[in-house]
Amino acid sequence: MLAVGAALLLAGCTSTVEGTASPAPVTTPTPGDDPMVDAPSVGTCHAVESAYDPIDVPDVVDCGDGHTGETAVVVDTGLPVDAAYPTEDDLGEGYLGDPYDEVCSYDTVDDYLRAQPGDRLYTDYTQVLPTPDQWARGARWVACDVTYGYSSPEPAPGRMAGVMESGDTAAYRVCLDGDPADEEIVPCSAPHWGEQISGYPDVPEGTPFPADRAARAVIAEQCRPDAVDYLDGPLPPDVALDITTDDPEDWASYPYPTCVLVPAAGGTTTGSYRDS
Repeated sequence: MLAVGAALLLAGCTSTVEGTASPAPVTTPTPGDDPMVDAPSVGTCHAVESAYDPIDVPDVVDCGDGHTGETAVVVDTGLPVDAAYPTEDDLGEGYLGDPYDEVCSYDTVDDYLRAQPGDRLYTDYTQVLPTPDQWARGARWVACDVTYGYSSPEPAPGRMAGVMESGDTAAYRVCLDGDPADEEIVPCSAPHWGEQISGYPDVPEGTPFPADRAARAVIAEQCRPDAVDYLDGPLPPDVALDITTDDPEDWASYPYPTCVLVPAAGGTTTGSYRDS
């Protein structure tokens, strides 16, 4: 596991870096060039557009200007100075080796945000490469950016570094809009019917579909230990347990509910119960 640096440094990010793909460096670095040249500092902010396209190198942006990613880790790939700039096919074939494959993990995200066990984060991660021009100057690093957004990068509501210790964490937690059978993942700062926690009730195949809240509550009772851990104490009177169900057809073939916390009075809410 790659540990995040203890000091979360703010980068002076007023310039931009053009991200274009190139099959090879435009000049030949000389032996002795620094492989970490132009490497972003931990905390550098980027405008990541896709978490799955490292060849499309994101621009460095001001951290207060709608950034979507923040650098959490930077490592040297160890590639020689005469190595050609990677292509998309190269990345799929292990061209950058273990440093590229191992620089990012969900542990990296948890460490960077300082999440606690059981936190479900509205974030992701992506590798960030040097630009072809940086590569030509000898850069052989790969960085891991923590990105805001669950399925694709979105503008972050603020700095993500250490935010889970801020006491205002709703925008970074996973909640569910819609209903138990057809839910949509949203940040807990948006209106939602349930706040997802780490818990998965054991439901035998053939269990009848729980069509209403009373039927779901019987299964959701298995979530209580996880809820107590999540809240660091018993459920308040205004908070109840519930589960997701997917639709009846999916339930019949493979019942796989997840645990959620919901308003005891029903309806929707905003915010996170962890911040209460």
